[in-house]
Amino acid sequence: MKHSSSSKSKKKRNILRSRLKEVLFVCHGNVGRSQMAEAFYNHLTKSNSASSAGIDHATPEKYSSPTKEVIEVMSEEGIDVSKKKVKTITEEMLRENDKVFVMYPRGKCPNFLSKSSKVKFWRIKDPYGKGKRTTRDVRDTIKKKILGILP
Repeated sequence: MKHSSSSKSKKKRNILRSRLKEVLFVCHGNVGRSQMAEAFYNHLTKSNSASSAGIDHATPEKYSSPTKEVIEVMSEEGIDVSKKKVKTITEEMLRENDKVFVMYPRGKCPNFLSKSSKVKFWRIKDPYGKGKRTTRDVRDTIKKKILGILP
């Protein structure tokens, strides 16, 4: 029995999804880097396996969504993050995810995060307040990092 190319493609996507882990991306406030990483991971894997959060508890009180620059540069990639909500990391989020990528200095992270074996730290500069050009450069760096961790 022959398989159509669309059924082969669908089967391949289902196999990819079955190998995906639940992944959490963390940065300072969850208005930039972690939002971009979550969006790229979910877009490139055609899944909802990634989520994001920030370390700063005050940020959700100041911002409800990613920054204007992040929304604009992700739109250039065909990805809409304008409706994403800003969240603060919890110990429960850490438990619920298989792998956590943190874009914030280890020494400034809560102990439950900095001491977890699930965590990998990425050195990616914070584009907050540095304009669209810097945000675009950070976006491109994050995209390369995401491509490097895909199954």
